[in-house]
Amino acid sequence: YGRLKAPPRGAGLAMAGGLRPLFLFAGALLLKESLADIDNVFPVLYTSNPVARHVACPVPAGAPTVCQLSGFEAETKSLQYLITSLPASGGLYETSQNYRTYGTDPKYAPKPIQDFELPFKVSDSLARVVYVPPSDVFPPEGRWAAFTYEVQEPVSGQMSEPGQVALSSPAQHVAASTFIAGVDAWTISGNIYAGTPTWQAFGWGLLNRYIYGTDEVQYIDFETSSDKTKWYFEAPAGKFYLPELATAYGGTLQFTIASTYGDFSHLNSPLDFITLECGSCNSGRGMRLVRYADNGLEWAGEEKIVQVTLAVGNYWRRDPMNSALPFTDATECEIAAVVQGLTRVAILGDFTRAGEGVALDDVSITTNSVQPNFPLPCQQGCVCAHDQRSRRVSCCGSDPDAYYPY
Repeated sequence: YGRLKAPPRGAGLAMAGGLRPLFLFAGALLLKESLADIDNVFPVLYTSNPVARHVACPVPAGAPTVCQLSGFEAETKSLQYLITSLPASGGLYETSQNYRTYGTDPKYAPKPIQDFELPFKVSDSLARVVYVPPSDVFPPEGRWAAFTYEVQEPVSGQMSEPGQVALSSPAQHVAASTFIAGVDAWTISGNIYAGTPTWQAFGWGLLNRYIYGTDEVQYIDFETSSDKTKWYFEAPAGKFYLPELATAYGGTLQFTIASTYGDFSHLNSPLDFITLECGSCNSGRGMRLVRYADNGLEWAGEEKIVQVTLAVGNYWRRDPMNSALPFTDATECEIAAVVQGLTRVAILGDFTRAGEGVALDDVSITTNSVQPNFPLPCQQGCVCAHDQRSRRVSCCGSDPDAYYPY
């Protein structure tokens, strides 16, 4: 057997020398990723034109439903529509030729759009697709599923940001909890012990299988006579913190509430009845909107269906998250950005200065029947305070006149 030949002297050094530039390059990339881009040398790219509008499409059980996509181009140039993701349940189809010509059934083509075909170019000149929900299934509490699409201006090749399509329930819900079988992953914040609400498997007035929480601590501020800390019902992330909730702008947030006990003649102040938060808004600093229990939203413990509109002009207030600054009326784009980037939905339970019990049922977020309803200027992006050359939805709420870098 022949002996292995040793490498020539210095070969290892030569190999190491050849690899050194690669190691240096990799180190530079890691350093770049680890440091904040304070000079905005690598800005986040965002397309303001064209725009794939966010739309909702109500789908009845067992019924193939035609969904209308919507694009915008500033110079009204023609656009191509590209499906970029598919719904997790049910099937997405092209419209059939007979439906395009005569409007007759069957509405959809023989074969559904498949994953390997993405991005799939929609051939319907009216930018329509058909969603077929799962067969023999009751309508969901919230939406059936969702998918995304983009529009492209074919001459320049310019692509839009993804547009969300929510395949909502027949009642136009995109997120909901009816508590039919349990607490549905809702939690309670602000209490000492109980982090999970109690589920009641029976009916009581308008409440039918509901959750409730009770006040475990009265931490009174003797100057204001109100609680220093308050407890809230908190919505679960899996149902309520989804990008397709952008389609709910202009829709409503609704729930049923009633007290089981408590002295509602002595209320806390202020009463931040509903709180919405977005962690990515305001250039990543976060944004909080509050709807107080005023201007028609007062509650004194009675059984009540509460409904608020998710749009400007409905008494939403922006929390400056700074006790030295005042609350302001939330703008159209602030509300739109928070709805699109929801990371918290909280409903106040701690209304009284003493103990109370509060029951909650039938929480839903519903889209407007007119689609698209998400404000176009907001979807085109807000000017970023840290670099006014840039625009994106996550910059909504950042004020160049009140911008303080980290």
